[in-house]
Amino acid sequence: MKKHYFVYSIIMKRIFYTLLISVFFIPMSLFSQDEAIHPNVIITPVAFEITEPLRDNPIDLSFELDQTEFYMNKQRDREINPNIFPPDFENMPVDPGVQTKPGWIEGTKATLMNFAGQNSGYYPPDANGTVGASYYFQVVNTTYAIYNKSTGAVVAGPSSLNSIFNSSLPGAGCNDGDPIVLWDEHADRWFYAEFSLCTSNDYMLIAVSQTNDPTGSWYSWSYDVDDVPDYMKFGIWQDGYYMATNTGGAGKNDVYVFDRATMIAGGASPTMIGFDNPWRPVTFDGFHCILPLDNDGPWAPSGDPGQFITMADDGQGNPADELWIYELYPDFVTPSNSTFLRTQQLSVNAFSGNFNNSWNNIPQVGSTQTLDGLSTILMYRAQYRNFSGTQRIVCSHAIAASSSEADMRWYELENTGSGWSIRQQSTYNPDNVSRWNMSIAMNGDREIGIGYSVSNLSMHPGIRYIGQSAASNAAANNTLDMAETTIWTGSYSQSGINRWVTTLIFLLTRPMITFSGSPVNMWQVQRMEPALLLSSFLHLQAPLLLNFLPIIFTLQIQ
Repeated sequence: MKKHYFVYSIIMKRIFYTLLISVFFIPMSLFSQDEAIHPNVIITPVAFEITEPLRDNPIDLSFELDQTEFYMNKQRDREINPNIFPPDFENMPVDPGVQTKPGWIEGTKATLMNFAGQNSGYYPPDANGTVGASYYFQVVNTTYAIYNKSTGAVVAGPSSLNSIFNSSLPGAGCNDGDPIVLWDEHADRWFYAEFSLCTSNDYMLIAVSQTNDPTGSWYSWSYDVDDVPDYMKFGIWQDGYYMATNTGGAGKNDVYVFDRATMIAGGASPTMIGFDNPWRPVTFDGFHCILPLDNDGPWAPSGDPGQFITMADDGQGNPADELWIYELYPDFVTPSNSTFLRTQQLSVNAFSGNFNNSWNNIPQVGSTQTLDGLSTILMYRAQYRNFSGTQRIVCSHAIAASSSEADMRWYELENTGSGWSIRQQSTYNPDNVSRWNMSIAMNGDREIGIGYSVSNLSMHPGIRYIGQSAASNAAANNTLDMAETTIWTGSYSQSGINRWVTTLIFLLTRPMITFSGSPVNMWQVQRMEPALLLSSFLHLQAPLLLNFLPIIFTLQIQ
């Protein structure tokens, strides 16, 4: 017995020491996946001001081509990794979720009105916008305009973006762009943000309207943030305005939350809490921004943290094709107690997010210039909805069907209390048309709509949308059954620049609005040729309220 016990002890000690040595040499980055991190920065704004009414700002009708924003602020952050290669498309695994049958449910539409939006001379124009109860607020690089939603009349602007802020606010002397405007439906307020890069410090400028009239005065703040807070994306959550940026590198903050309650109340010093995300997916060009969830409709359950989502591609240096979920628990009483963590990695159908190791991907008719497929990121927005405790997320991105064709991948996630799972996932590919720059949303009837750009060697770039009916959603059949509809057939191709657009916002809403005493559904569209055109359509097939922006779509809940 003693001998056996002695041998057993020796074996166990060897196993113990082997395990200890193995654990010691595991890369420390793996441990961070299980350990929440604390803030890297906690600050208040460098200044606070109440703006002059936006309706009083000087009109700015200047229009000139300007490629500075793209080359100075975007391209410098995108460098090809020589160790990542495009896939062998002929031997790619079969996508089990591909939809090759076009949507077939037709609806009736009648044009209600058209009105011109804004032009932009920037590449990309970074067009963005949102709709409230009475107004439509549109922003592009580098102007804004506010419209009466019913008539299309301009009620403020066009004026320069930085004129939203008083000139004395630090950073407001720049008109740098990357604008984001959102409607905070629960607060009945408007939210606006842009970055400022022209001084020794880079700033994030944020404003919240004092009332539900965006043409009036706003509360405004200037925050000193990490250099080049590029491609920032915001989401509204009950306890904060959440932001992520394309800002990589050790010690560089790319995940933030701002104290929403203090901002809505017009407080001078709302806290900003920032994190350096250690779980940032690898991409072939270094460009990546995770997306904050944007809560439409009823709030998430009380106490739920702010959440983010992104995609990871195994062909670009990540372990697997996955969706990653993050949680941010802010504590605005003791900000140092705030935490950020990647909580889930969800396997998805295989895909490639790398066309050809360049940003020249999608062809156009009559031009040798190809367009950037922007396939390393989820496209804005990642929308969240709470259906009486059943929580849903919808999100979408472009995948490479070949070195020169983009397909549209979309997901619906569900959480009934035990974590997120993938309820639906599919790739829409009924033909050889590239579909990219998409944006997805779900309305209160659980119908899904997706708007996107289209192009190939036989057509100029244009805009279309498609949807999933409530019946198909209830069946979770991974199918977009509502017929694809053309919003705009392009009549020119772009030359000299590969950025067609950057951000798509497709905000799909329910309940319906009322028109002439009866409930109707409005589709609103904007395009650029030569000016952005806003159109509305009566749509009797599904109760949706949509707003599309120039080659970038916006759709929002009403």
